[in-house]
Amino acid sequence: MKEENYHPVISGQIRYSDNGEFSYFWPNDLPFDLEFDKRIYKKIETAIITLSKLDGKVSQMTEQERNILLVPFVLMESTESSAIEGTGTTMEDIYRSERVEETDPRKLMDNLEVLNYRNALNHATSMNGDTIDEDLLLELHRILMKGVRGENKNPGTYRSVQVLVGNRGDTLESARFVPMPPEQVPWKIRNLFEYINSPDENTLISAALSHYQFETIHPFTDGNGRMGRLLIMLILSKSGILEHPVLYLSGYFNNRREEYIERLNRVREEDDFRGWIDMFLDALIEQSQSSIRMIDSLFQLRQRFHSMDTDRHTLQLLDSLFVNPFVRKADVADICNVHLSTAGKIVNDLVDAGILSETTGKRRNQLFVCREIMNVLNSY
Repeated sequence: MKEENYHPVISGQIRYSDNGEFSYFWPNDLPFDLEFDKRIYKKIETAIITLSKLDGKVSQMTEQERNILLVPFVLMESTESSAIEGTGTTMEDIYRSERVEETDPRKLMDNLEVLNYRNALNHATSMNGDTIDEDLLLELHRILMKGVRGENKNPGTYRSVQVLVGNRGDTLESARFVPMPPEQVPWKIRNLFEYINSPDENTLISAALSHYQFETIHPFTDGNGRMGRLLIMLILSKSGILEHPVLYLSGYFNNRREEYIERLNRVREEDDFRGWIDMFLDALIEQSQSSIRMIDSLFQLRQRFHSMDTDRHTLQLLDSLFVNPFVRKADVADICNVHLSTAGKIVNDLVDAGILSETTGKRRNQLFVCREIMNVLNSY
């Protein structure tokens, strides 16, 4: 590791391996002794108000509306968080794969990584209790890594090897960041969870610092970035600030991927906590506002659909399109519990109404999409 780049006092210190062959970054225990100026505290207040507006909007919805309209948010967070790690899957790829089997091996693996993240996020935010602990962390890592690249790297267990974070071809000597040796990971993780479950810290500061500390500990051989972003959502959910996972923070970080990585590095190298927390709060505010606008757009679109002069089966299908905007006639038969011929008539009527459009150009094995819903999802 390039020691000359490191001048920390609060965040940690440079240490050396037992044989002296390489240096690594040793994070100090949480909580850190930090002071912030009025601007940061004002931004914290703004973030809390914006998150409260988002949570309030969701709370006003009926359970049926939440079950229909909030599903895309988890998938958006899943695709964006996976994209930060290099996965090329889009929401449309996932929706299509749920209707038509994907045969491309690479795309199949990318899709599975996103679906695993979605499963882990749903599991994390549905768990009862307020405590976040190691057992839950390891369980989520097993879900995240099931059947994907890195599955052979001991999912659900802390790493047993020395790792580095840098560019392809980097060594322990040349990498920008070398995390602590593996035998020291459990101790630091326990300190992290003591901090997370402490009532003494502001929740938003806790979420920001916990994410930073998790990435610095780097407890797993693979999947650390996605797990660290899952941890943010888990902290916000368990704190009661955001009851439902309708915040896709990873979209903000993915759009600013280089800055996101740089901010975390500069905490280690320069104790630049303010720069990271500033970015984190900006992400909370901007993505909360974006979620509010997206909920409003989806809600208005659903209201317009329900104002149509149509039958209950068609309304049932229209609601299902908010869960997956892609559909085949066979899917419609299952969703509406009708014969295939009736399903075909429902689809044809919605094509004539301009709500569905056919995507394959084929006469058989057709796949239809509601572009209006996809346009809303792609706008945020």
